[in-house]
Amino acid sequence: MLRNFEAKRRIAQMAARQIIDNQSIVFDSGSTLLQVAMQMPPVNNVVVATTAMNIAQHLMYRPGLDVHMIGGRVFPNTVSTIVSDSDKVLGGLVAHQAFVSAHAIDQAFDVVDVSEDIARTKRNLVRMARRVVLVADSSKWDTGASSKAFSLSRVDLVITDSNMPHSIRSRLDKLGVEVRYA
Repeated sequence: MLRNFEAKRRIAQMAARQIIDNQSIVFDSGSTLLQVAMQMPPVNNVVVATTAMNIAQHLMYRPGLDVHMIGGRVFPNTVSTIVSDSDKVLGGLVAHQAFVSAHAIDQAFDVVDVSEDIARTKRNLVRMARRVVLVADSSKWDTGASSKAFSLSRVDLVITDSNMPHSIRSRLDKLGVEVRYA
C-alpha cells in the first residue's frame, strides 16, 4: 500500500473522474483501486460490484451507490474473492466500466499475476465490462509473473504515473491504447 503511494494517489484521482452517474462499475482489488474508491466523487444511481472487501466496506454507506460484494473463495493475501465464473456469481451483470489493477505487466504487454486464480478473476472482470480502465504505477511495468490475466490490447484506458520509462511510453504509443499520465 505504501509503495509508490503518491503516484497511486495521483493515478486514483484521475481514475475516479471516470466514474459518472447512472452506470455500473466493477472494481478489482488492490491498493491503487482502494485509492480510486476513496477518491470517488459524489454520484447518483451507480451500481458497484467488487471482489475487494476493503473497497466494499469503504463504499457501502456512500449515498448514490448500490454496492455488491462479488462472491467466491476468499484469497487472504489480498482480502478479496476469487471469481471462477462471473456469470454464476453476478447473474450476467454487464459493467459499463471495469477498474482493474496489475501485479505486473510483462514485456509482451500482458497483465500477469503470480496466481492463476487471481489472473482468472481479472479475466472474468474484464470480460464482463464494456470499457476497461487499468490503473498501474510505473513500478508494475516490464515485470514478469507466471499467470496471464489479459492482454493490454483489451484495455481502453491505462492510467499510470509520469515516472514511466521513455522506452515503455514509446511502445504504449504504438499499441494504440489511450494512456494518461498522472
